[in-house]
Amino acid sequence: MTMILFMMILGILTVLLWIGFKLTGALLAACFWLFIRFPIALMMICFGTVCCCTLILIPIGVGIIKAGCKVMIP
Repeated sequence: MTMILFMMILGILTVLLWIGFKLTGALLAACFWLFIRFPIALMMICFGTVCCCTLILIPIGVGIIKAGCKVMIP
C-alpha cells in the first residue's frame, strides 16, 4: 500500500512541479520498474524454471523465461 501511495505522490509531484520533471520522472520510472516490472519478471522466470522441470513443457518454459527477461530488461 505504501509503495502505491509513494508512486501516486511522485505522479502528482510530476504534474504540479513541472520544473523538476526530469528528476521526478526518473524516480517514478525507477519505482515502476522496482515495484511492478521486477516482481512480475521474477515470477515469470520462476514459473518458467518450474515448467523446465518437466520434459514436455521445456519449450514453453524457455519461452516464459525469455519473456520474463524481456520484461525485466527491455
